[in-house]
Amino acid sequence: MVRRAWRRWCVVFMLVGSLLAVQAAELKLEIVLIWGANEEKSPDPKHKPLTGEMAKRLAKVFKWKHYFEVSKINETIPNRGTKKIRVSPKCDIEITELEGSSVEVKLYGEGKLINKSVKQLAKGEYFVLAGEDKNETAWFIMITLLDEKR
Repeated sequence: MVRRAWRRWCVVFMLVGSLLAVQAAELKLEIVLIWGANEEKSPDPKHKPLTGEMAKRLAKVFKWKHYFEVSKINETIPNRGTKKIRVSPKCDIEITELEGSSVEVKLYGEGKLINKSVKQLAKGEYFVLAGEDKNETAWFIMITLLDEKR
C-alpha cells in the first residue's frame, strides 16, 4: 500500500515538473540591424554586405540596391516576459512575449518610443521594423524566431 502511494506521488511530481518545464519555454530570437543604401560600399567599414535569403527578401520589397549588416544579436525572451535590447547606440527594442506565438515589439529611438507593433512569429519568418534615414538610406530591424517553443 505504501509503495503504491509512493509511486503515485512520484508520478504526480514528474508530471508537474514536466508541465512546468513546458510552460517555462523561452523565445530564442535573432535580431539583425540592417542599413540599406544605393551606394555599393557602406561608409562604415564594420558593416558587412548582406547576402543570401535576407538580402533577396529586402530587395524584392524595398528600393535600395545594397544592404549591410550593422549588428546581429541572439537573445532569449523569458516565458511571458519582457526584455529590452540595445540594437545600436541610438536604438533599443523591447520585446514582450504575449499569448500564443505573438510578441509585442516597442521601438525606441534615442530613448523615445517611436513604434509599437504586435506580430505572430513562426520559425523562419521575419518581422521587420524599418525607417528612412539621411542621404536616401534606410534602416531595418529584422527579428526572426530561431526555435519553436516546446
